[in-house]
Amino acid sequence: MESLAIAEIAGRDSVAAAVAAVRARRFTRVLPTIALTGTETGDREAPLRAVDTLARVLADSCEVLEPVTLTDPALWAAMNARYAAVVGSRYGSWSPCLACHLYLHLLRVPVSWDAGNAPVIAGERDSHDGRIKLSQLPGGIDASIRVLGYAGVELIQPIRHASGDEVAELVGGNWAQDGGQLGCVLSGNYIELDGSVRHDEDAYERYLSGFFEPVGMAVVNAWRAERAGGAAPDYPAIVASVLEA
Repeated sequence: MESLAIAEIAGRDSVAAAVAAVRARRFTRVLPTIALTGTETGDREAPLRAVDTLARVLADSCEVLEPVTLTDPALWAAMNARYAAVVGSRYGSWSPCLACHLYLHLLRVPVSWDAGNAPVIAGERDSHDGRIKLSQLPGGIDASIRVLGYAGVELIQPIRHASGDEVAELVGGNWAQDGGQLGCVLSGNYIELDGSVRHDEDAYERYLSGFFEPVGMAVVNAWRAERAGGAAPDYPAIVASVLEA
């Protein structure tokens, strides 16, 4: 399975990341994975078209396998909704988008384990040509890499420092940022009335170290225990144990 990589597929950036990773690491097979949160809006066929684009761009260098769809509403709710008031009050920094991105990465961990710890390719970027996305700040990306590393899974971020033009070139040109992908009912939840984004770096770091990473690692531990013959994870209890620690 050393030639296999698991690709997170959503929109343009994720496809560009898979293309960049294949070219840099010479993967010969890519498994596209489409993760759902339950908050999606818009064209449900958009991720499948993204997979088709990936297969077309990589046709001469890599086999793109049939996509797999992943979802775990109970996990999403425990990480992003159930304790929102507690998390916001304790750390002073909260948005459902923050742990949602960790959730999306975590969903690929069992798939990776089943594929011999195949690496996971993600299309996050530190900056979106000057636009701030709270779900893709450098600290959060680093924390996600550490959480998956704790699970024994490499999280590859090949376009992390790429510009929008560089991303567009990887997918063949005419594909706008955020175009041709599912939307979310929670989109824009952290944007002020004037369009700005308020961000407290100290609060964010407290959130990452006190909640984000510990919750991710606790979920990984619960999945390991389940695979060893333990009970199915109780996600609200897992998250509550982190908050009570």
